[in-house]
Amino acid sequence: MEVRRMRIEMTFDQQKVERQGWTMEAVQETVKKNFEARGLRCIREGNVLSAVGKGGGQDFSDLWAVTTALLRTDWFPAFAAACVWHDDNGAQEDVLSQAWKVPGRRMD
Repeated sequence: MEVRRMRIEMTFDQQKVERQGWTMEAVQETVKKNFEARGLRCIREGNVLSAVGKGGGQDFSDLWAVTTALLRTDWFPAFAAACVWHDDNGAQEDVLSQAWKVPGRRMD
């Protein structure tokens, strides 16, 4: 039986990243450090960076706290090509399409 864990999968637009003087490595490492600060594991597969829950009751709040903090920055929404939430029940949600709903998010 497959055990599903909550996770966030993110990809970044390399051209936008490089136009702003960043590298993909720097962007992914910055995102990774934010999730790891909450004890969440990050996995890179090609250009996809995934933050994975631990399989416990705190997964939703830990993943969501980091995700909303990133969405409040100027750089994350600008660089992200995709940010998809995968729930442990198999449901998926496009987080970027709803970034405007995040409290404290400036929409210029």
